[in-house]
Amino acid sequence: MSDIHSIGLQQLIVIAPKKKKDKLLTLLNEHGAHSIEIVYAHGSANPSALAAAFGFEVELKKVFISCLVKNSDASQLIDILYEEYDFKKPNTGIAFTIPVEGLAF
Repeated sequence: MSDIHSIGLQQLIVIAPKKKKDKLLTLLNEHGAHSIEIVYAHGSANPSALAAAFGFEVELKKVFISCLVKNSDASQLIDILYEEYDFKKPNTGIAFTIPVEGLAF
């Protein structure tokens, strides 16, 4: 029996404008991401209400990407998205990780 807490993986979630999909997939593949899932999404929020509340425009055509990355790559990927893909600016994307404590396949 293996220790489920030592598998060393994070689930990375990236939500960004659909037009960035190809660049994001290239980045993830270069960093050894596994089990990449892509979902095309359309925001359900009222764009004008959201814009008024937060002071920005809403891009309704989104791509939702989920993948597994090594713990050692997770922070680096978040930093790259923040700095090089401008996730630090409004309307450019959001990314976060979730620890994977167990995996069966």
